[in-house]
Amino acid sequence: MFIISKRNFLVRRADGTSYLIRKDFVGDIPEDVFQSGLVQGAIKGGLIAAPQSTKDKDLYKADEEAGKKESEADIRPDAQKEETEEEQRNETEQETETSEETAQKKTTRKK
Repeated sequence: MFIISKRNFLVRRADGTSYLIRKDFVGDIPEDVFQSGLVQGAIKGGLIAAPQSTKDKDLYKADEEAGKKESEADIRPDAQKEETEEEQRNETEQETETSEETAQKKTTRKK
């Protein structure tokens, strides 16, 4: 199965051996490793993307979706705080742009 991995994973196989999936790995892995609970959980959590095809467009889309799932599943307090600060900055920038546009419209109307 074809995957894109965002982190390192060490998967224990049925015969007792280990299979290492490295961070930023893009490629095929054996079917038994793909079916393991660790890999399936990582897919659900967004740490591994499993696109249906190997076309570049599909790979980028799958990687983007995995990134969104990863950020949604991240329950660490420091990660939540970073997102909140980032959202606040974006909102402040939007408010500033809106107030500047309003001021420009008012000055244009007065002329």
